Amino acid sequence: MLVEDKLVTVFKNEDLVFCLKANKLLHKSDRIVGFLNEDFFSSITSLADYEAKIAQFSNTSLTSRQSDLAEIDDSTITYPFHWEGKVFTVKEVFWINRIKETLHVYVFMENEKNAFELPKKSLLEIVDKISSPTILFTYDLRNVEIVNDQVISLLNHPISQLSKGFLLADFFEDYASYLEMLAWKNDPRQNKISIVAKLYLKKPEGNWFRLRLFKVQMDEMDCILCFLIDIDALKSGESKLVRTNSLLSSIVEVQKHFLAQDSGTNPYQLLLTNILGVIEANLGFIGEVAYDPQGKQVLKIHAATDISKHSEEAAKLYNKYLKDDFLFRHFDNLFGACITNAMVILENSPPSNPHTKGVKVPGHPHIQNFLGIPILKGNTVVGLIGLGNKPGGFQASDIADLEPFASTYSVIIEAFNFEVAKLKYEKESFEKALILSKVADHSPDLIVMMNGRFEMEYISNSANRFFETVNSGIAIHRKIRALLKRTLSEKYKVSYDNYQSRLQVNIQGLGEFWLESVVSVVKEKEKLKFIAIIRDVSVQVQIENNLKLSLNKEREINSFVNDFMNTVSHQFKTPLATILSSLELSQHYLANEGRDESLEKISNHLNRIQNEVNNLHQLVSQSMDYNRFANKETTLKKERVSFLRFIEDCLQKYGFQSNIEVIPDVGYEFEVDLDKFLLETCLINLLGNAIKYGGGYKPKLSLFSKGKRFGFSVSDQGIGIKKEELPYVFTPFFRGSNVSGIEGTGFGLAAVKNFVELHSGKITIESSKGSGTIVDVSFPE
Repeated sequence: MLVEDKLVTVFKNEDLVFCLKANKLLHKSDRIVGFLNEDFFSSITSLADYEAKIAQFSNTSLTSRQSDLAEIDDSTITYPFHWEGKVFTVKEVFWINRIKETLHVYVFMENEKNAFELPKKSLLEIVDKISSPTILFTYDLRNVEIVNDQVISLLNHPISQLSKGFLLADFFEDYASYLEMLAWKNDPRQNKISIVAKLYLKKPEGNWFRLRLFKVQMDEMDCILCFLIDIDALKSGESKLVRTNSLLSSIVEVQKHFLAQDSGTNPYQLLLTNILGVIEANLGFIGEVAYDPQGKQVLKIHAATDISKHSEEAAKLYNKYLKDDFLFRHFDNLFGACITNAMVILENSPPSNPHTKGVKVPGHPHIQNFLGIPILKGNTVVGLIGLGNKPGGFQASDIADLEPFASTYSVIIEAFNFEVAKLKYEKESFEKALILSKVADHSPDLIVMMNGRFEMEYISNSANRFFETVNSGIAIHRKIRALLKRTLSEKYKVSYDNYQSRLQVNIQGLGEFWLESVVSVVKEKEKLKFIAIIRDVSVQVQIENNLKLSLNKEREINSFVNDFMNTVSHQFKTPLATILSSLELSQHYLANEGRDESLEKISNHLNRIQNEVNNLHQLVSQSMDYNRFANKETTLKKERVSFLRFIEDCLQKYGFQSNIEVIPDVGYEFEVDLDKFLLETCLINLLGNAIKYGGGYKPKLSLFSKGKRFGFSVSDQGIGIKKEELPYVFTPFFRGSNVSGIEGTGFGLAAVKNFVELHSGKITIESSKGSGTIVDVSFPE
């Protein structure tokens, strides 16, 4: 069997092939003959004839191409072409096979109109049967000629209401998208367009679609064909990605100011500002939980919303907090409950919460809603993020959005506390460097600072975790530098001074990893610096890939179930109808005719019932066999048997001795281990197919043992299989287009393939329509 990454595919659909050595036309495609007709080619036997013929219908001479053939690998020429009263633009793509000395040509013809031209019956049938929501408009967009069922299911309004007339523009959320469609309609040079728009379909609030519009002719009447492709999930993912990037950029900005030694910025206030911007709350604070000299818990506010301008009383309250060094000692309120109970509190109706005491503090803003996120180290609360007065109230998604901010704040608190003793004795720049060092040491991310010459100025200790098998510090620097240079390209630029990449890297001794790099470009005293945060996202990428595989698997299962139900309903319908009619006739004969004559007719109908029951039994049995072994996890019951004797017993058991020509290239002494039931099922299924589709000729069964493999081959001289249908023969329910009138379910080969692969075997099929079929089955000894 072919391995997917070694599958070789070649182009074999050229329009023209010329032999340069013999100066002869070797091949012309049905496609080009359909464009130009047989009369055009009747006098063309060589490349020179072809180019001379083209010159008759264009103002272009192609003879110069012959003098350049020795130098040409691939080339393209374009020229005007007058044919049957129309002017076409012809584009030829041609190249030379230097081994065979042949010239290969693709010919593409396009005129200004170039619209689809289809009979009304065909076009209406296409619209009705296509799986995507599809609408056929008259060219002026005033009438809907036809819509399929998929469009009807998207409508938010009754059809009876729409049939009275409606404004097409009202379906577009953005009027500019509607105008774009009208501009395209009125431009005779454009025949197709793709427009992304949010339409008021499927959901009352609207749904994102990609509109694929085509100008078509239906019985010489101009129309517009519109396909609707649902991209709402994709747009939602894009929106989520934008929000995620915004969160990451905000966190990077805070970390950047810690790293860049910018004395003019309060990183705590910057952190709070970013939190308020992301969550869209009007009030907030971030604070550290500490202990006063008496050992009581207090909340030390690092940054808070300035309420001093709200009113005179608010200014007095804010100044009181400043004098008290923003220390809060009373925890009998909502934020206190977050700390004492170590829990998140989301409250959109504070007065109804038991932790709200209802005490009005003069100057304090009225709290309409509240969200408190405790910062934990183990089970201990070390800080708190408190937010209030978000328009519309807080949601659970706000908690998820705050997680990276809470993590960043936690690391900052821990690092700050670790270095607090040294802050009394060190200079401010040295103090910040130490804080940054501890932040980086406690962070799982790799933090790097480089100058404009890509020389390392700082690298966190987590580099040893990322590159633990790389012994040399120089080698580590070289790997990081290469990674960041790849990130600092236009491809990964997300804003003026920020870059973000997700790249797969190979680390010697550890294998391949996915690393996400966020790089900020900053200026310090007019000198460029690059501050980077590198994160291992291999697990995240694996989860995303597994999710994609699961979604694909679910689609396959849904498709399988649909096909199964369609096939079973079709296959069961006729036998059941026959059984019912036979039973009714038998009852009639018993009631109305003589005994002997009735018994004979009833016997005939009982035989028909028996045959149809056998057909149903075969369908159910093959369905169950396929379902049983499709997961390929069934335990084989292997036995040691003589391969030749096993084959002979199978043929005798099913009465195939006189119907099959056996060519045994193995003796009775050749023994193998196999599951007799599964291999018997495979053999009888393939032999039954060879007899059924063999056209009356006796099929051949050849046994073989070659090297370390053994198996059998079944060949017939019957109706065969079309080559384009061969890739689908192992698909459940698939039956060839040339088997009408021959009974079958489409389960057999799918089950055979599963049974063979359970034995670690291989099955291949060679066939063409009308030339018979050869099926080879082989197993490792």
